[in-house]
Amino acid sequence: MSLLPPAPPVPLANRPRRGVIRWALQRIGEYARGVQAPPAGNTEQALYGLAQPILGARVLLADSELLKEALYPAAMLAGACALYASFGTETHGHWGWLKSFYKAFAALAPLPSFFFANHYARLAAMIRWRMGFGACGPREMPWRLLAGRMIRQALIVAIGIAPLLLLARLVPAIGDLVSTAILGIWSLHWVVADAFDDAQVRLPGESLKESLQRDRDAPEPWFVRLLRRGAARLPRILGGPIRLFARLCDKLALDSRGEIALMESNRAVSVGFSLSTAALLATPVLNLLFRPIIIAGSSHLLAQIEKDEEERLLPPSRTVSSAG
Repeated sequence: MSLLPPAPPVPLANRPRRGVIRWALQRIGEYARGVQAPPAGNTEQALYGLAQPILGARVLLADSELLKEALYPAAMLAGACALYASFGTETHGHWGWLKSFYKAFAALAPLPSFFFANHYARLAAMIRWRMGFGACGPREMPWRLLAGRMIRQALIVAIGIAPLLLLARLVPAIGDLVSTAILGIWSLHWVVADAFDDAQVRLPGESLKESLQRDRDAPEPWFVRLLRRGAARLPRILGGPIRLFARLCDKLALDSRGEIALMESNRAVSVGFSLSTAALLATPVLNLLFRPIIIAGSSHLLAQIEKDEEERLLPPSRTVSSAG
């Protein structure tokens, strides 16, 4: 078993006036070479975030054991979809079969996140260790706890943005377009939050309860704060129901507080990561391996962010001695 070798830090460079796309692609390729800390600057951090799924794919391809573990849930899902496309429909021809396959894939895609949740937890811990971030334990959970978390997340995804969607639909002429854009961004937000959740591990000596509490102790999510601020500016008769709704949203999002706080404190990286996640979801064949690739990328990203936060909390003398 070999750890992925660390890559030298990518030197910062000014964005050129011409050939920006080529420059950006080159920077993404450099950030995807290996294990390295996030750079400074919003643009560089966004490109760093964009590179993480590519790095995740490289990590899986570089280690046969990781690749085997990553392919297992995808193979099970693909097998079920292939059976449905072959025997569960009356479509004919390759195109019809492929259409039925992806229709089944879209319908069954959420299931592995529940049934293979502990498998992915072990994969995330293994990836982090193979990358050289030290010992850690998988955040495996009992089925009852997993079911509760999944139900709460499904509810917050379904209702959390409802007030904003209602307001968007009131916009003349472009209300439907605005609400569709908001819904897309909201959905992608939770895809990224879920990716960070899958990458969570138990730190050395940390129990499952302590690990989960670490997330729950994070600040309120941005949408809860937004609802509370909006309610404070309205008359009591209107603000009261919004406050109750904000409290409900906070309870439903309690399990994801840590991940959302992480996204808020690393916005540029998260934006880049979400864009590459969307591209991966839209790419045929690769989207079958979406979750393991994203887990590998988010494991690296989460470990690097946690490492940077720990170094910032160290006293200057400790930081200098550890660097030496």
